[in-house]
Amino acid sequence: MKTNLETIREAVDYIDSHLEEDLTLDSVARQANYSKYHLSKMFVSITGFTVHGYIQRRRLTEAARALVFTGRPILDIALSAGYETQRSFSAGFKSVFRCSPDAFRKRGDFHPFQLKFTVDGKDYLRGDAVMDIRTADSEAICLAGYCRNTRLGFFVIGTCWRRIHAKKHLIPGRTEMEFLIGLNDYTNWDMDGKRQPAFDYYAAAQIRDTSPSCTDAQIRNASRPFSGVRSTGVQADLPAGMVRKVLPASRYIVFCFRGRCEDSLQPVAEYIYKVWFPQSTCRLNSEAMYDFAKYGEKTGQDGKSLIEYWIPIL
Repeated sequence: MKTNLETIREAVDYIDSHLEEDLTLDSVARQANYSKYHLSKMFVSITGFTVHGYIQRRRLTEAARALVFTGRPILDIALSAGYETQRSFSAGFKSVFRCSPDAFRKRGDFHPFQLKFTVDGKDYLRGDAVMDIRTADSEAICLAGYCRNTRLGFFVIGTCWRRIHAKKHLIPGRTEMEFLIGLNDYTNWDMDGKRQPAFDYYAAAQIRDTSPSCTDAQIRNASRPFSGVRSTGVQADLPAGMVRKVLPASRYIVFCFRGRCEDSLQPVAEYIYKVWFPQSTCRLNSEAMYDFAKYGEKTGQDGKSLIEYWIPIL
């Protein structure tokens, strides 16, 4: 007798191996030897997607792959993805990738929207349950918050967050009030097998660039360690112990989720860096040795909020 987890794992395997065939809830349930009702409920419970929604996400992702890496006609790709016309395919594709299939092919960038879901039964924030992926071109981002190095242990991250939550209402010139930011600065990354991996972590809020200290030179050198040097303007008014940081203007790949702010992002980061990036055409920006997460301040009844994971790319 198979467990429900094994049944859903086999259903996901079946879907992935038959993406170019007629796939419906009926056909998947029949293959799984499960009632449509129970399969549907269990599939959503384990993957976070409806069967139809997951099939559509996978098909559009593989269609995007075909557009970039093959010369197949768009209509042929549309039919393989389960669409009856190129027009309906274009509408569905644009709703996910924000451009037409033809424009996507000409651009030549492949950003996988939904890779195959790994059914392992673990309940954590995970990369293959991403809600949305987009690129964003951002001007310099000014931050104010608390910093600790993780050499002593990752408990310092919690310390930074407790401090920022206690003092966030005192930060002058704050923007994006609906988000707080957790920044990993790998500029002085120290990975020693005998010691705790060490990097600088910041719990911060985004602020307006109103300080004379935020110069072009600082923006160019923003990948250097944070400076606690005080200055006029916003810096002078920060609560005691807070530091200021300027992230340079950059292009980012942004992954959007719903999750609990206290959840570890390590599984997400591992998925993005070890699974998603190798299958994409994105190139990391080696001059920007950091990434950050934006945590939504508005929490739903399920205790989850919007989380965005931003990574600098070329």
